[in-house]
Amino acid sequence: MKDAQRPLFAVLAKTAAGKAFFASHWQQVLPDTFPCADSQWFRVDSEGLALHAPGLDRPTAEPGCSALSFAGTVYGENGPLAPPDVGDFLREGSRIFERLSGEFVAAFWHGDQRQLTLARDPMGQQDLFVREDPHFYVVCSSIEPLLADPDFDCQLDVESAVHYLMFGVPRPGSTLARAVTRLPAGHCFVWNTRGPLLRHRHFTPLGFDARKVPSNEDRQQIANALDRAIYARIAQGRQAILLSGGVDSSYVAVTAARHSGGDCFDAYTVRFAEPYPHNEGEYAGIVARASGIRHHEVDFTPAQACDALDAVLAAPLPCSAWACMTHHHLLSHIGADGHRHLLSGLGADEVFGGYWNYFRAYARLRLHEEAWAHMERIDAFDGLLWSPAAARKHLFAGIPRFFPDSALRAAFPEPYRQWSHTPELIEFYRECRRLKPTAHLFESMVAHECQHRIPDLLFAGFETQGRARGVRSAYPFLSSEVATKACALGASERFWLKGRRWQNKKVLREIAAERVPSPIMRRPLFSYTAPILLWLRELRFADAIKARLRDAELWKSGLIDRAWLHRVEHEVFHGNPSPRSAKFSYVDQLWALVTLAAWHERWVTRSA
Repeated sequence: MKDAQRPLFAVLAKTAAGKAFFASHWQQVLPDTFPCADSQWFRVDSEGLALHAPGLDRPTAEPGCSALSFAGTVYGENGPLAPPDVGDFLREGSRIFERLSGEFVAAFWHGDQRQLTLARDPMGQQDLFVREDPHFYVVCSSIEPLLADPDFDCQLDVESAVHYLMFGVPRPGSTLARAVTRLPAGHCFVWNTRGPLLRHRHFTPLGFDARKVPSNEDRQQIANALDRAIYARIAQGRQAILLSGGVDSSYVAVTAARHSGGDCFDAYTVRFAEPYPHNEGEYAGIVARASGIRHHEVDFTPAQACDALDAVLAAPLPCSAWACMTHHHLLSHIGADGHRHLLSGLGADEVFGGYWNYFRAYARLRLHEEAWAHMERIDAFDGLLWSPAAARKHLFAGIPRFFPDSALRAAFPEPYRQWSHTPELIEFYRECRRLKPTAHLFESMVAHECQHRIPDLLFAGFETQGRARGVRSAYPFLSSEVATKACALGASERFWLKGRRWQNKKVLREIAAERVPSPIMRRPLFSYTAPILLWLRELRFADAIKARLRDAELWKSGLIDRAWLHRVEHEVFHGNPSPRSAKFSYVDQLWALVTLAAWHERWVTRSA
């Protein structure tokens, strides 16, 4: 298709009755929220297939005719490439995804084989949703047209809602809407004109060539791969950079400026209002001045947080990370300044080992290995997968965790309090062992975050905001080449003891030290999270949160015990919600509850 950024739409008949109806009334099959002009659709009436705007002149296919609908961007070493065409897919088949680096979704109809392949990019920056109606699959790269369709009776997927409250994302492969599924990152759906959509994987960051303890040559290969990813994502003309002054974003900024010149970039750093004590403008300014980059500090006050709240809560996909508030605010300024391209250092913590939850999970698993009495006969990690109780205790379930098991039992009535995430965890780690039997603990944990947190939490919250403003974001650390090389690094290449303090992202820091200003490398470790506690002291912000919860139709579903909501509100607004106290988790729970309630209000109860 000519406009590679246009959303992908498709309709597939899943039953014989659906095919018969499609052949004579195909436009009546399209949701009201889909484009309807004949000239924008490629159709195979006999199979009940319609693809939106595949770039063909004729709306109806001849026998054996193939078509491609593609949305997104692919990168070469020197920048974005022309999207693949029908000929590329005919020659390479599904192996084409092994060489496509970037963010994309694709729908390819192979006319001779009468087969449709739907694919999502390796790290899941682009989305692909499938709504299952009685006689049709309705496919879209955005969930909003599927939910906004007036003929769709949106109902809450209860298990996904529980999973969202626990871990910040819906159940893997699902959404909060019943009957709307989500193709996982790095996967394909294959449809053979009959039967269900068959799913298979086309990417995993688990590889066999990268090393657990890299040599100097291996480290240079990682640095070269990261630099190539940055160079490829530098846009023509002026480009924005999210610059926190941390190692990750600083490396991206310095490298981009060395390649194209600092005057090609505008760096943006948020500045939270007093009394927030840990703003990063000083460090970001050091990097910007050293690289000749224009630097913009964007003020973010509690009053502005109030203004952003409604927009964030109205998103078609809820985001359980309140950092989406900051992202919304920064993107508003970046878009208003005329930028259409943005570089971000997001992803470095996931693939290089920057989160202390990794470290703690690794320690737990090592203690399990040391206590395992059957090492000569049975691998300790494999043995862990045999026992649901042990797996629940020891397996890494992801970075965010909002409701601990005790809260699960207190907050949810029967039968929801009996819910367990253990079966899906065991399934995921079993797959890791099938893909790479020698995969070590950190490889499996990084693969988990690449499969779940990055695409289904971070991108879900951030990407829709950028697209709404016409801003395309690029994430060099999430290049599939970089992620695969970094995934293999062992614990000693991620965390190390320096003096009496543990440090993180060892290999990345060693690479960055050759290029990033030394004050950045020496800056103290601190979590520079958005100051939601300060916002909650703002009466208008607190009242807006309380109103969203107090009047929510969600409570009528029986999913959450209303007494637990009162407890969370009391601890947040009348207790001692200090970040260093155990009660800080109640703030996490409050945000998860309010984002879920707002999504339910908009789509299930259809409130304006």
